[in-house]
Amino acid sequence: MKRVVPFLSLSLLLASNVAVAAEKQPELSTYDARYEVQRGGSNYGEALRTLVRDDSGRYQLENETEISFLFLSDVRRYASTFGFSDGRVEPQTFAFKRSGTGRNKGIRVRFDTVAKQVVDVEAEAPLPVTWHAGLLDEASMLEQLRYELQHTDAQDFSFQIIDDKGNNDVQKFRRGAIEQLSLPYGDIAALKVERVRESKKRETMYWFAPELDYVLVKMQQRKEGDEVATLLLQQLD
Repeated sequence: MKRVVPFLSLSLLLASNVAVAAEKQPELSTYDARYEVQRGGSNYGEALRTLVRDDSGRYQLENETEISFLFLSDVRRYASTFGFSDGRVEPQTFAFKRSGTGRNKGIRVRFDTVAKQVVDVEAEAPLPVTWHAGLLDEASMLEQLRYELQHTDAQDFSFQIIDDKGNNDVQKFRRGAIEQLSLPYGDIAALKVERVRESKKRETMYWFAPELDYVLVKMQQRKEGDEVATLLLQQLD
């Protein structure tokens, strides 16, 4: 005899399956990473990048780099808060501050998704920028890239962002090959990703480690072929 499943039981079963599927949706893994900053093989400074998630589900990202060379110093701090839904980073606030030798500068903004504006927090006025669907800030953009490297097979990536000057920018990246790296953290395999620029005078390369949930483990900047700075993972919690 064919077994008849009551409609209510079937509905509960389907609802349960939907809930389980929702629970299994990939999220961003949190971390606390510390880096050495080198130039020409010598210590040039230090950096940290941390991502935490609070009880409401909001992510808080902090990135700080401190460099000193002879009598020059440069400290840069980036902070971003954002939500994460359906594989997309949804920025809420972004702050940047630069201090050290020379002129200090900074910016603090919030993303008003209802008015579709990026608002300068201090002036309490919208910035003269264009709103785009999926607009990101310069700090959280790397988290979106990290997620897509891990969960998609895409080779090229393009992101509309608000940069640390409060301007619209488009940043593009290209997936490379897995390379074996020897870092202060240890030997590890990492995926190389190139920042795609119109000009070849500046180069920026990133390496993300698949076995560490694609956390950034190395970054190198070069200008006209010369190394500007190299970030190397030292500690990860």
